[in-house]
Amino acid sequence: MAATQPPYLPWQASLLSRALDLKARERLPQAVIIDDDGQQDSSGFVHYLSSLMLCDRPEQLTPCGTCDACRMMQAGTYADYALVTLEVDEKSKKISKNIKVEQIRKLIHEVSLTHQYARLKIAAIYPAEHLSRGGANAFLKTLEEPAPGVLLMLVTHNRGRIPITLRSRCQTWRLGLPPRAEALDWLQQHEMTIEDADSYLDFAAGDPVLALDLKQRDYASLVSDFKQRLGNFLRGNLAASSLCQHLKSFDTPLLRRLIEMTLNAYCYRSSGVDAAGNPLEDADPRRAQRLLELRQRAQNQLQVEENNLDLQLQLEDVLISLKQILTRRTI
Repeated sequence: MAATQPPYLPWQASLLSRALDLKARERLPQAVIIDDDGQQDSSGFVHYLSSLMLCDRPEQLTPCGTCDACRMMQAGTYADYALVTLEVDEKSKKISKNIKVEQIRKLIHEVSLTHQYARLKIAAIYPAEHLSRGGANAFLKTLEEPAPGVLLMLVTHNRGRIPITLRSRCQTWRLGLPPRAEALDWLQQHEMTIEDADSYLDFAAGDPVLALDLKQRDYASLVSDFKQRLGNFLRGNLAASSLCQHLKSFDTPLLRRLIEMTLNAYCYRSSGVDAAGNPLEDADPRRAQRLLELRQRAQNQLQVEENNLDLQLQLEDVLISLKQILTRRTI
């Protein structure tokens, strides 16, 4: 009989173990930043970690599932647990780009209330890098004067975007990616060939969960098709509007990944190295600087999703700018 897979990823075990150990020794900090190197949604991990910390009888990094805390966490009725995340905007019907100050004020009020149960109270914010300026300022007061018996968690994929005023008041727990050999083994356990696992792990910058997701979307075929179309565009055989119209048929996250991958590759090449850091000939520092500036601009512009016209125009602007940089001679 095959062994039952644990409800957490293997490389997450060390952080779970550390948290339980600190709780057992009554050494838990009052505020932590969980810095997740992975790129996939971490809300499930936040809930699992919180359930584990609240469980009366955890065993081998697994909540018992039968105590009062476990049953209420499973039902979503545990009064001393709160997760603040991005919400759907009532007007646009799209997910907001920032966690609003009103959400943080509500969380602060809940944290200040008397505990409903004789256990730890947990308040989590995810993704913390999307805290609005007003929300971050409002939360600072809570970090400066934390209530007893409360664990505040800021969960993020980009710790550097959290204001230093908040970071300096939190202990950092890093949720890193597994070593490449472990990631390849995990992907093969999920029915990927070693060749596919190796290729998709490169696409996913070492994140095996993302690699598996990209494989299921046949990302390699999208990359191959995009490279051919981009080459035709750069040679003047395909109009920017036609290329962008094709790209708009992709899911927006995949589209952004293709553009980012392309700009990164040209940045490396112009800087005189490949993605692995190996030296290349014909470095062009001025072109590399312009490409870096374009990459930053593209990251900002391609957040626009309100309508297809905006996305079309933004894509055309990025790709036309790329073509101008690559065809312009530098001195």
